[in-house]
Amino acid sequence: MRVAIFDMDGTLIDSSVAIEKTVNDIRAELSLEPLSTQFIITAINEPGRNLAYDLYGINNPDARLRDSFEEKFKQNYAKFACTYDKVDWLLDECRAMRYAVALASNAPLYTLEAILKKCKIFEKFDYIIGANDEIPQKPDPKMLDLVCDKFDTKKAVFIGDSLKDELAASNAKMPYIQVSWGFGEVSKSAKFNAKSVQEALIMIKDLLDD
Repeated sequence: MRVAIFDMDGTLIDSSVAIEKTVNDIRAELSLEPLSTQFIITAINEPGRNLAYDLYGINNPDARLRDSFEEKFKQNYAKFACTYDKVDWLLDECRAMRYAVALASNAPLYTLEAILKKCKIFEKFDYIIGANDEIPQKPDPKMLDLVCDKFDTKKAVFIGDSLKDELAASNAKMPYIQVSWGFGEVSKSAKFNAKSVQEALIMIKDLLDD
């Protein structure tokens, strides 16, 4: 079985407004000035950042702050998140080529079904995996390894938009395609860069059918 594995936010779903509004809503509660969308997106996509400090000036956020973020983010995601243009076509084409289609997201596993159903792409995935207490976030490769174990394959490619995604693929010894139609920019270190869903499909096909 050949598997196309996709990141979610910034790759399939544009959640930039939801993320920016949630972060700045929390900052307003803390009497802090708002941050730019670009600063926030860059911070969350870079490995090794202390996000609580970078976004709120707090080293160790308490449970109240975490719960407030989750509740606000859930509300904002429902209002503002949407799929990027033609990603539904990309997923359908992968399925038409008889690839298994999987999702590997750093979002909490328990939130993914509602998000994907809201964006009308839930049914397009054969397997969905996210972070929880047993599954660490990318760039740890465990999510990608578990997808390959699920389909008993070494023939897989990961499609993402950030250095965390690129490093996860490298750690899993898996080909990686960096997309730049969403949060990401062209990666100088990635071998494959796709500026459009059409380019991404060609690269996926070349990597899985060789």
